[in-house]
Amino acid sequence: MLLGNLVYLPGGMLFAYFSIYYLLPKFFFEKKIRLYLVLQTAILLIYPVWSGFLTHYINDPYIWHSTTHFKLASHLSTIIILVFGMVPIASAKIAQRFIRDNAIKETLEKARIEAELKFKEAELKLLKAQIQPHFLFNTLNNLYSLAIAKSEKTPGVIIMISDLLSYIIYDCTAEKVSLEKEMNFIRNYIEIERLRYDENLRLSLHFSDDISGKSIAPLILHAFIENSFKHGAGNDPGNPWISMDLSVTDEVLNLKLSNSKVLAVNPGPSGIGITNAKKRLELIYPGRYHLDIVNEEKVYSLALDIIL
Repeated sequence: MLLGNLVYLPGGMLFAYFSIYYLLPKFFFEKKIRLYLVLQTAILLIYPVWSGFLTHYINDPYIWHSTTHFKLASHLSTIIILVFGMVPIASAKIAQRFIRDNAIKETLEKARIEAELKFKEAELKLLKAQIQPHFLFNTLNNLYSLAIAKSEKTPGVIIMISDLLSYIIYDCTAEKVSLEKEMNFIRNYIEIERLRYDENLRLSLHFSDDISGKSIAPLILHAFIENSFKHGAGNDPGNPWISMDLSVTDEVLNLKLSNSKVLAVNPGPSGIGITNAKKRLELIYPGRYHLDIVNEEKVYSLALDIIL
């Protein structure tokens, strides 16, 4: 029996390793499943023929000294023996490939996430860099208007602008600032804008008192407030008004802002403020904010919720 089985061993090894080390990587791992099944089935059908050839020409005349007659059960058992011989090695090969592919996927996914984070970080830095010259340009326009009118309020406005620029240059370099500082910045900005209108502008402002311990991305609200003055009340020669309600409830900041507006005959460029603010919201608070803007003929309003 030992000699007889040794005769079958080289052929069994040849068929098994051909299936495992050629058919598996060449077809199964390459997702050519149908072709793999066809070829693997052919191998399983050819192997009993090869074993029968060895039995008839080697084992029967030289080892067993008998004549073996064809039996279908014997051929089926030969196929089963080959299959069970291949299963452990094939399973190890598939498991090895699965582990390797998962490691590659994890590495690629990690590299993709890192690249995406670096891209978002670069984009966010660019957006923050755009805020400072944009803010300075619009604020200097306000100062210029006061200077042309030779207003006595000009020196005080210069001091307030200095405080605002100090906040932007030194405090806004951090990813988050205290909500209290951000609200102080908004109050000072509104006070500067209020000086341009004297008594013509009707302002309705409400700020939440429950802001201790809260933080927010710097200048994330400024563009929306600035827009109310520049493109809303600033273009209304009649009775301009602005209403703002800024509150915090259960770690959710809510900004409700509305202003009067007139239909411009020749509207100028819309600027980068609102577009910039939307992009920053998406980058800093993805899935954690909701912005609803309603632009009607005479009223512009928005509602912004941010999970801090």
